Amino acid sequence: MSASPNASIKSSSTTRIDLGAYVTLAWFAASRHRELIRPLLRIQLEQQIHSAGIAALPVLVVLAMLTGAAITTGVSALIGANSDLTQRMIFLGLYFELAPLLSALVVVARSSAGIASELAVMHFHDEFTALRRLGVPAADYLLLPRIGALTIALPAVTACFQSFAMVSGWLAAALFEGRPLLETAGHFLDQADLWLALLSLTKSALMGATIGIIACHHGGSGDRTARSISAAAIQAVTISLIAVFVIDVAFGIILYALE
Repeated sequence: MSASPNASIKSSSTTRIDLGAYVTLAWFAASRHRELIRPLLRIQLEQQIHSAGIAALPVLVVLAMLTGAAITTGVSALIGANSDLTQRMIFLGLYFELAPLLSALVVVARSSAGIASELAVMHFHDEFTALRRLGVPAADYLLLPRIGALTIALPAVTACFQSFAMVSGWLAAALFEGRPLLETAGHFLDQADLWLALLSLTKSALMGATIGIIACHHGGSGDRTARSISAAAIQAVTISLIAVFVIDVAFGIILYALE
């Protein structure tokens, strides 16, 4: 991808991780984000938020409740139900680490391939050129809403995951260990750290933006062939997964440095 954001649409397909292309597209999205208040782009943004976030909630809620109950009861059985260390491990392991990571993986599985293949199909049918002939900036209309939607949607679904996971964990502790629900919740909240909670949502926003950038680049940069559609989806999912884990490890290092 060249310095222009439209090069994501025109350049040839590649199987390597093109960091320069991702950085250029990230700069484009950051510098043009104010365009999302325009009615045409705002409609697209809302549709993409629904697709990436709201539509994923049923799966995320079920996963969150199962994960919360399993992690809480498992850690309590190993360390002790009323231990401060138990509550701290649940906060760091479930709330800060697993919730953003699992939410990102669900979004990658649902949205990354979808965005990449959708853009690849549009590129295959030369819809980008049609938009430009109508006077609509293709990069603004097609790329900005998708990147912006994932940046907004992933922290939102992560917050939902965190909430349902913690409630299910408290319920599991109350049911299986005979502890009062309010006592369990209060003990957890005493160990919680507001700054780490905000840091977890910041991590999710960065993951969402990265997933959107990667999906948009590979969806709009392939050759105009039928084979490039599946290739774009595969590349988007594969590289998004790598990026999500890299970001997660980076934030883990930041947390270690802050402790």
